[in-house]
Amino acid sequence: MLDIQVIDDPAAATVALEPIRSRLLSELSAPASAATLAARVGITRQKVNYHLNSLEAHGFVRLAEERKWGGITERLLVASAASYVVSPSAMGQVA
Repeated sequence: MLDIQVIDDPAAATVALEPIRSRLLSELSAPASAATLAARVGITRQKVNYHLNSLEAHGFVRLAEERKWGGITERLLVASAASYVVSPSAMGQVA
């Protein structure tokens, strides 16, 4: 895990700054599954999965482990960095 990850892509900054996704990132300092995160943040597992997929697509979370439970595979994800900084170049004219 990196100490700090600089976000310099405007699309990635939009993803990371969304409130639910930001909360999920803070919860992922240790590996956790969507079901575990859903219980912690109080939203459904399906919604958590939706947000995790977006975070994973932009490189903010990575696969830590896969567990087999019968016919189900549980994916444990972890944040790619301890903290994130948005570069002024990613903010465009707002910066």
